Order: sequence, then structure tokens, then C-alpha cells
Amino acid sequence: MFDKIMENHKALIVIPIILALLSLALISFNGIEQGVELKGGSLAELQLADSISQSDLEQQLTQELHTNNIKVTSNGDNKVTVELENNVNSSTFTSAINGKAKVISYNEIGPVLSEEAMGQIYIAMIFAFLFMAITVFIVFREPVPSVAIILAALCDILIALGGMSLLHIPLSIASVGALLMLIGYSVDTDILLTTRLLKRREGTVNERARNAMHTGLTMSFAAIAAMAILYLVTVIIMPEATTLSNISAVLVIGLIGDILSTWLMNLGILKTYIDWKHEKKHEKYNISSDASKSQNKKASKKEETKEKSSLRDRIKSKSSDDEEKGSSKDKDSSKDEDSSNDEKESSENKSNKSSKSKKSNKKGNKRKNKKSRKKEKGGK
Repeated sequence: MFDKIMENHKALIVIPIILALLSLALISFNGIEQGVELKGGSLAELQLADSISQSDLEQQLTQELHTNNIKVTSNGDNKVTVELENNVNSSTFTSAINGKAKVISYNEIGPVLSEEAMGQIYIAMIFAFLFMAITVFIVFREPVPSVAIILAALCDILIALGGMSLLHIPLSIASVGALLMLIGYSVDTDILLTTRLLKRREGTVNERARNAMHTGLTMSFAAIAAMAILYLVTVIIMPEATTLSNISAVLVIGLIGDILSTWLMNLGILKTYIDWKHEKKHEKYNISSDASKSQNKKASKKEETKEKSSLRDRIKSKSSDDEEKGSSKDKDSSKDEDSSNDEKESSENKSNKSSKSKKSNKKGNKRKNKKSRKKEKGGK
């Protein structure tokens, strides 16, 4: 089931919103009953005589006061509470009882007091949402989770008010207190979910959501079970404790709505938001990686151009060095050639001189031989 919820998290966001809109439509068409302390009227506490029952007292008051807007609830020990929507004088009410009951307390609530009470209720609800929004925004510093938490709490309140309109649970000071308690329950589960998904980093998003759902549903089902038991006890065993039964009924309806708004709507919004953040990070990473790649390409191109220019310079320097070496070699070779030519010339001169000397020696020897020959001939 959890896997299906995570796969269809965007579509499931609509379900609590539809329920909240249906509740709003039901409230607008059917309305919500208001208690005497909010709409004004008379409130009396009576001690019944043994000769009259609760139903008999209600019929007698309806006949004597000529009104159908009478509600009699038992408080135990043969005591009842009578609610009248109209302001009735205490003496008129006492005469209508006709000695069948003893008046313990009698209060008339005028329209001014009821308007002040409703104004205080509106102020309390507004300040509850306002401080809740400020606290959530300070904790998470992100607008989307803060709006999601406030929207979930608002859906809880609307679903609870729709249930009150459907089951005819009156809006009273007690039920308003239950609605404020419901805001606390809703914020508790929503902050649990948001903290697990956004603040913690261990595991995947689905694993963190599963753990948060396990904890949150355990809390919600425990509270629903406790309020359901309280409602059954007050309705069956203590029917006079209408205040407790109204509080428990409102909390049960609101907690069921909180399960839907937290684990369908808020979870879907946060999952979509986290996926969007991851996509944005990937896009930034891709853009930065592309920019770094382009920068690396530019740097590599610059390095290549530098290497090429350095190679060119090296080649030029080598060519100039080679030319200088070649010129020096040419000079050396020319010098060597000159020296070899000189050596050749000197050797040739020496050879010429030696040949000349040899020739001269030969001539001298020939002359000497001729002279010796002549001397020999003359001696003979």
C-alpha cells in the first residue's frame, strides 16, 4: 500500500482537498448547530422530583412555554440540564415547571455575550493558525513545507466541522476546545513527517517516509482508540456527560481527517517538492559541469595554443641555433679547407723544393761525375 501511495503521490493530494470542499459545502447548506453559550438563550440545571421523568418534563415545558427549541439532558442523580434557545424570564420558567423540579441554577445568555464568545473563538482560531505558520517557517525556513502544514491543518478543521454538521454535534465552547486540540494533533504529525523528510539524511526518501508513517499512524490510531472509547463510555454509561461525548466525537472525526490530509496530501506535496529540488540540483550540476567542461576545453585550447607557440618558438630557436651552428660549421669547414689548402700548398712547395733539390743534386752529381771522368782521362 505504501508503494502505491508513493507511486501515485501527486494524484492522492486531491483526495483530502475534495473532502474539505465537500465539508465546506455541507456546512454552507446544512449549517452547524450552536450551543446556548454561543447563540444565546437560557440554561437551567434542575433536580427532578420522583414523580416526573425527563421526557415528561420536556413535554410539560414545551406546552407551557409554547416552543419546540427545548433540549433536556441528564446529568445523573436525577439531575437534568435544560437548554432554551429563547430568553425566558426565570419566574416564567419556574411557573412552567409547576413544582415538578427544583431549580438549582438558571442563567440567561444574551446575544451580546454570544457575539463576544464567537468573536473570541474566531480570534483564537486565527491566532492558532498564525503562530503555527510562524513557528513552522522559523523551523524549516522553506515556504512550501510551511504552506503544506497549514493547508493540512485547515483541511482537518474543515473535515471536522463537516462531520459536526452531518452528525448534528453543536458548536460549543467544548467543541471549539476540541478543534484547537485537533490543530495540535495535526501539526504534530505534519512536523514529524516534514522533519523526517527534510532534516534527516539517512536512507532514501521513501524509507524516511515509511518510518514517519509508521510512527505517525501509531500515534493517530492510539488517539482515535482512546477518544472512541471515551465516546462510547459517555454515550452508553454516562449520557449526561454531553461535553465529553462532543469533544471525543469531534476529535475522532478530525483525527481520521488528519490521517488523510497528512499521509496523502502533505506527503504528496513534500515528495513532489523534494523531487523538484533534486531535479533542480541536477540541472545546476549539469550546467556547472558543462560550464566546467567548456572552461576546461578553453583552458586546454589555451594550453594547446601555448604549447604550439612554445613549440614554434622552440623550433625557431632550434632553427636559429642550427643556422648558427651551420654557419659556424661552414666557417670551421672553410677554415679547415683553407688550412688543408695551405697544408697542401706547403706540401706541394715542399715537394717542389725537394724535387728541385733532388734535381740540383742530380745535376751536381752529374757535373761531379763528368769532372771526375775528365780527370781520369787526362791522367791516362
